[in-house]
Amino acid sequence: MPDLTPGVPSALSPLVRRIVAPNPGPMTGSGTNTYLVGIDEVAVIDPGPDERGHVDAIVGASMRERVRWVVLTHSHPDHIPATTRLVEATGAEVVAFSNKVQPGAKEDEPIVKVDRTIGEGDVLEGTEWGLEVLHTPGHSPDHICLLLEEERVVFTGDTVLNGTTSVVNPARGGDMKQYLATLERLRKMRISRICPGHGDVIDEPRPYLDDYIKHRRARERQILDVLGAGPARIRDIVEKLYPDVVPELHDMAGNQVYAHLLKLRSESKASGRDTRSIWKLA
Repeated sequence: MPDLTPGVPSALSPLVRRIVAPNPGPMTGSGTNTYLVGIDEVAVIDPGPDERGHVDAIVGASMRERVRWVVLTHSHPDHIPATTRLVEATGAEVVAFSNKVQPGAKEDEPIVKVDRTIGEGDVLEGTEWGLEVLHTPGHSPDHICLLLEEERVVFTGDTVLNGTTSVVNPARGGDMKQYLATLERLRKMRISRICPGHGDVIDEPRPYLDDYIKHRRARERQILDVLGAGPARIRDIVEKLYPDVVPELHDMAGNQVYAHLLKLRSESKASGRDTRSIWKLA
């Protein structure tokens, strides 16, 4: 099995290597995956946390002068802070969907300088490879996935993870309706493998995506069932649907429930105002 030990480069294919960042935790699993695509010209996907050792591992595995691009799948803080340090070491061009600041940062304090914005259908071309951009909102509005055309491999950032489900948090721009549409889109594509932002490679994408979608649909039905028994607040729904979740993760679970409720409200299936209000069937 490929190594998930932080700081150890692992070859996933002739064109792809992975280095796991040293930021394991409940939300990041074994750590953020940084991917190196290419040999003569290298694109670094999601440089991860600003850890000197991690950046040194990226540069050491790539050769400093061959790192041409730093590509950000989205602007969340476990994926992008090492960008500045990596650019200083390599002179690479920073490429992302948006040049906006990180969600939660002050408006006048951009977390990284983006040199070029890219969008749906754009292709980043190296000497041996091409990465096609797929705009995949849901986890965040600026989220992109990247299709490595030569291998039909998709780098999914936080849209699809291995070993857990992705968080859709409305407070950080998450949108459950868009997220499910993104999953359906990926499921219909001809993909050989998924390289997720956290966890190991997914070698059977179609059944995995089927399970991802089934899980979200099942959670939606459960929420409707709870509301069918009577009006409820989000914290009440969490207690019924996540009985085994430790209290420290109840806020995260509440964000998921809220994302589902907003989707149901947009479909006129539920009504409620916000995270503190009482929700009921429409």
